[in-house]
Amino acid sequence: MDTIVRGERPTPREGTVRIELWVPSGRRAEFTPVIERLDDAVERGLIEEYTVETWDRFVDLSGSLNPRERRVRDRLASYARWAATRGDRLTGLGDPGVRGVGRMGPERLTRRTPRAVMAEYEDGVLTYVTACEECVGAFRERLRELDTAGERESETSSEPVRIEW
Repeated sequence: MDTIVRGERPTPREGTVRIELWVPSGRRAEFTPVIERLDDAVERGLIEEYTVETWDRFVDLSGSLNPRERRVRDRLASYARWAATRGDRLTGLGDPGVRGVGRMGPERLTRRTPRAVMAEYEDGVLTYVTACEECVGAFRERLRELDTAGERESETSSEPVRIEW
């Protein structure tokens, strides 16, 4: 099931908006429609930039991690905290559990990651998280909301209108 974790956001946006799209390793092609919508949002000035990041199905919560694993773990924790402060749970986030690493590797404390997450940052502050577990419908809905908000913002712009004769 896809969900959108809702939060309050000032309208119109005044700062720069950056999006991080986290998708499963090796599955980026499944998210091409979302990436194309993000490209369009950048072109239209709705967002400043976006990145597409990948993560594995499970994140290691134990001992020493390489920089990439640490970044994934930190982002995942950040998204989970964001959802928790709004009285929700990040869809697809599993409870910590012990799993073997690799085919014959040692057991470690891990947590299942959501299938995909789209996180929005305004002026570097996490402002919105959309989690997708089954399909990309929640991402499309959220991008549609951003598009609609951008249209409202441009309609209510306080820029002077120049009329040339």
